Amino acid sequence: MGLRQLFPAMYTLPDKSSVKSRQATLYLLNCIFLMGIRTPPKGCCLFLVYVAWSFALNLCSTFYQPFGFMIGYVSHLSEFAPGEFLTSLQVAFNAWSCSTKVIIVWILVKRFDQANAVFDELDKQVLEPAERGRIHRAVSQSNRIFFIYMSVYIIYATTTFISACINGVPMFQNYYPFLDWRASRQQYWIQSGLEYFAMFGACFQDVCADCYPINYILPLRAHMANFADRLRGLGHDPQESSEERYEKLIECIKHHKLILSFCDTLRPIISGTIFVQLLVVGLVLGFTIINIVMFANFASRIAALSFMTAVLLETTPFCILCNYLADDCMKLADALFESNWIYQDERYKKTVLQFLQNLQKPIVFIAGNVFTISVATNLNATKFSFSVFTLVKQMNIAEKLSRPNGTE
Repeated sequence: MGLRQLFPAMYTLPDKSSVKSRQATLYLLNCIFLMGIRTPPKGCCLFLVYVAWSFALNLCSTFYQPFGFMIGYVSHLSEFAPGEFLTSLQVAFNAWSCSTKVIIVWILVKRFDQANAVFDELDKQVLEPAERGRIHRAVSQSNRIFFIYMSVYIIYATTTFISACINGVPMFQNYYPFLDWRASRQQYWIQSGLEYFAMFGACFQDVCADCYPINYILPLRAHMANFADRLRGLGHDPQESSEERYEKLIECIKHHKLILSFCDTLRPIISGTIFVQLLVVGLVLGFTIINIVMFANFASRIAALSFMTAVLLETTPFCILCNYLADDCMKLADALFESNWIYQDERYKKTVLQFLQNLQKPIVFIAGNVFTISVATNLNATKFSFSVFTLVKQMNIAEKLSRPNGTE
């Protein structure tokens, strides 16, 4: 069985096929269901299995793992090698942010269904084959990007596990009650397995918490491109009466309100998750760069580079999309101005003027009501990593960490 049969939504449908924008979130919502944060399925057996899976995954990955890092530092800090400590520390900050993002998504998960309901309304306006093709391409691209995210995150977890096995220590040396991996090989492999399961689950959760904005915004941009074509064609049909032209203009205004309501539906989730990630991205990248440059061996460098790629994916693609989204809004205003409004009656012209003013307002997402989500904000956040690296270099912290215990 080929990939097309297993994952049909990854492939672009013909232009004649009906449009379903919600297919762009098909695999995303399936994975969110597997995160254990949706309504359990009906049926006693399925209900119990889902609740047990949700409990195990979220206990290990969402709730215990961040504390396991902290307790491990308190109880065994002196036993960490510098590279091992930085490998653990870079992930510890990301684990706290991941857990926070999962809780935000958990609380607001119903907004994904509400956004898909708005997608269904937008799909009703897609009539031409070229418009359908544009949506189909956005759907397939969204699903492919989701699997790219999943691959990068799982590669990071697996390479870190392999690197830890080569070095003979658990991945992060977290604290687990009644387990001492130094005592025997059996306990070492039990702890390594627990840490890999927790990190695998965290990566699984992180993919959903980081990729959902892209899965929703890419089809939205396709709808906005179709909407721009509709605006550009207003008033050009000589067979239409003035009343029919005015009704089409009103329909376009309603369509624009639908686009804005879609963004308002997702805004609270995006605001919370991106804010959390922007707070820690610079610090996490700083620790990772220090580890790569100063302490990591070959296997650890591969794991650290895959981790850095995963961290950059958490904010950069969506920040780029936000810049494109602002440009799309200006294209809508230009498209309306290019329509045949100048020869219409006064009522039509006044409505166009008011509509034009609304279209010129860009769609902007604010992270935590503090930062405008954009490429500039993302660059400022990631540049902090170089400040962390420079501080460590100037204070010779790396040399002090490398110095054996008892030397001055």
